[in-house]
Amino acid sequence: MGYLISLLGLTALCAFWVVFQLWLKKQEPNHAGFKAGCGACKSGSCGTDSCS
Repeated sequence: MGYLISLLGLTALCAFWVVFQLWLKKQEPNHAGFKAGCGACKSGSCGTDSCS
């Protein structure tokens, strides 16, 4: 029974995370996100081509 409660809790947490991500995407639809290796500058000012 303890495993069932833990499994239900983990499932609820995952479902909340999905709903939160959908809500976040709806709040900022033009946000492109973080590009790895860019330093999160996204303006090209960090000197790498991957920022643009």
